[in-house]
Amino acid sequence: MGESHTQMQPLLSDYDPGSAYVEAVFSLFATIRLNWESQQRSLALLLTSPSHPEEQATVAANLAIASAQSGLPTVLIEAHVRQPRLHRRFGLSQGPGLSDLLLQERALTSQQVSPYLVPTFVPQLWLLGSGTGRLPHGLAPYTARLPELLQGVRLFLEEGQSQSGLVVVHGAPVLEGADASLLGACVDQTFLVVVLGRSTRTATKKASEQLQRAHAHLSGVILAQA
Repeated sequence: MGESHTQMQPLLSDYDPGSAYVEAVFSLFATIRLNWESQQRSLALLLTSPSHPEEQATVAANLAIASAQSGLPTVLIEAHVRQPRLHRRFGLSQGPGLSDLLLQERALTSQQVSPYLVPTFVPQLWLLGSGTGRLPHGLAPYTARLPELLQGVRLFLEEGQSQSGLVVVHGAPVLEGADASLLGACVDQTFLVVVLGRSTRTATKKASEQLQRAHAHLSGVILAQA
C-alpha cells in the first residue's frame, strides 16, 4: 500500500478485483470489522503516520472504498487541513467542508453536517473535505468541537442510512503537530501507517508514544509500501 511522490497511487477501484493488493485491503477491513465492539454504533477510526501523509492518504481512501463496497455506508473525512489531498483522489473540487463546519457557531447536528458530505463515485461513500475556511493553527482551537462533529457524522449514517457505518478520518502525520493526537482522543480506534523503507524505528516509536500520551486507542500498525 503506497504512493509515489510524482504520481498518485491508483485507488482500490482501479485494481483488478483479484489482485493481491485488493485482497490485502479487504483483509484489513475485515480485521477491523471483526474487532468492532458494537455493530449498533458507527465506528470512527483515524489513520495517521509518523511523517508520510501521501501513503496514509492512499490507505485511508482505499480502506473507505473497501468498506463501502462491502455494503457499509462510509464517510471519509479529510482532516489534514494544511495539506488536503483526498478531494483530488476522487476527482472532486475543494469545496466547503470540515474547516467551514468547525468555524460555525451553531451545533454540529447530523442535519447541519449532511450538506457538507459529498457523494463520491463509489456508492455508499461520502467525502467530508478539508473545506475552504482558514485554520492557521490547525485543529487545536476547535478541540471541543471535534467530538460533536464526529457525532454528527455518526448520526448521519445511523439516521439517514438506517444502519451503523464506518467513519474513516485521514489526519495529519503525528510528528507534524498536535492535530493527530487531538483526533486520536476523539475516535474509537487509531491506526499508524508505517512506510517500509522510509519510516524509521525512532520516528515510529516517537509517534506511537505521542498518541498514547493523548489517550488515543492505538489499535495497530499498517505497513505500506512507498
